Amino acid sequence: MTTKDSIQEQQAPPAVLTIAGSDSSGGAGIQADLKTFMAHGTYGLSVITAITAQNTQAVHSASRVSPNMVAQQMSAVMSDIDVRAAKTGMLADAEVIEAVATSWQSALEIRGTAIPLVVDPVMVSTSGTQLLDADALTTLREKLLPLATIVTPNLREAEALLNMAPYAIDSVNAMRQAALQISTQFNVEVTIVKGGHLQLADPGTVVDVVYERALDNFTQVSSARIDSVNTHGTGCTLSAAIAANLAKGLVIADAVRNGIRYVNEAIQTSYKVGCGAGPVNHAYALCTMPIVRPTLYNPHPFTQYLKDNSKGLWQQYTQHSFVGQAAAGTLSTSVFVHYLKQDYAYLKHYARATALAAFKSDSLGEVSVLVDAMQACVRESKLHVEMCAKWGVSRAEMEQEQESWSSVAYTRYIIDRGMAGDVLELLVAMYPCLLGYGEAARIAADDSKTLRQGNPFWPWISAYAGDDFQAAVAQGRQVIEDLVSRDILGPQRLKRLVTTFCETTTLEIKFWDSALEIN
Repeated sequence: MTTKDSIQEQQAPPAVLTIAGSDSSGGAGIQADLKTFMAHGTYGLSVITAITAQNTQAVHSASRVSPNMVAQQMSAVMSDIDVRAAKTGMLADAEVIEAVATSWQSALEIRGTAIPLVVDPVMVSTSGTQLLDADALTTLREKLLPLATIVTPNLREAEALLNMAPYAIDSVNAMRQAALQISTQFNVEVTIVKGGHLQLADPGTVVDVVYERALDNFTQVSSARIDSVNTHGTGCTLSAAIAANLAKGLVIADAVRNGIRYVNEAIQTSYKVGCGAGPVNHAYALCTMPIVRPTLYNPHPFTQYLKDNSKGLWQQYTQHSFVGQAAAGTLSTSVFVHYLKQDYAYLKHYARATALAAFKSDSLGEVSVLVDAMQACVRESKLHVEMCAKWGVSRAEMEQEQESWSSVAYTRYIIDRGMAGDVLELLVAMYPCLLGYGEAARIAADDSKTLRQGNPFWPWISAYAGDDFQAAVAQGRQVIEDLVSRDILGPQRLKRLVTTFCETTTLEIKFWDSALEIN
């Protein structure tokens, strides 16, 4: 096989367009947007509307790009590349805004399909420089906002959009009213009023208000307030993160929530650049999350990362002496029957957890896989009943078996993770059971020393090493890998997922330990 034959062309990541100004200090504008796009695993495109001479302390000067050139950039990009989402930032003046609005409408007419547009109504720089005059504000309201899917004003920008007096928005309730008015007045699907400048009774909290017009629904997203001067470009970064998430197919609520979390963690991991308000750390996830894209040599990078960071637990689990004794045919029958009874009870709870995961998922594809997994639990339980019957144990006896403490601890932990976390955390909690049984059985089946003929435990091993269960493992693994590819796993979230995986792996080990201990 040649090198060329072994290399597969990668599927292009979704393309996201930023229409904004250039920041020579790299913390805001198109520079921040492109960094954010890359951090989210998307392909960044840019239309430059203005060029600024600025650093972390001040904007020294700015020159707009001609409206004609802005229009040409948009036409060139959108006529060739499948743009999945876009955002706007600094738009300089009324003529540039009109050029952007007209070009966007033309592109949509040619495309024939809607494209999410996130409008960040940039009016004032972090250092206090006015970036939009009165005529431009009027054009923004009349021409661009009605085209927006999402608009992301801060408090002062929301006041300007609504012709309110400065500092009129002075509470979370006022933020809610402003979000409602902006969506209603300008026909915007979703308005996010950012509350970073609002001092709350709890000084350690920031609240952003999200209003979804179609649902007439408000969501308040609370984040920890980070004591940092490195907040230059946070507005640009948030709108870029939301656009990238939309391009990847996330529903609006998840796109917004993930975007807010990304900005918060980027502030937490920021570092000093220059003498003024420094940038956030757009690349924090790239620096701290060593989970690469799938390759020929590492097709399941998140799964491999979990196993590599299990501190030896994974090997201890998949090479457990319970499976080793079963493979050798030396396992006590009473131990195995006890295990089958307990695992029969465990499967009921595992099926419940699978149903909970299906409930938490917003993907019909994932729900379909999880429904199949629930049916697999039923089939697996039948194997247990059939094997117990060979030793004279009836289904009725299995149903009446008291659940062991190891089973109680394990199953309730999984359900607790499901109730407290999202669908990814629940699936990671369930993952050691699915993945580990598949690997342990395959190791035993591939071992030439495993006894097949006359071994009463071989049907159990062969069932998990067989094509049906291995296909279920592959299917479940792909769901988890796909979820991770659409998420931003910051250091704290990744650490929590690894901890969950290790704890359920430990509980799996104890489950088999407890069976061996009955002798």
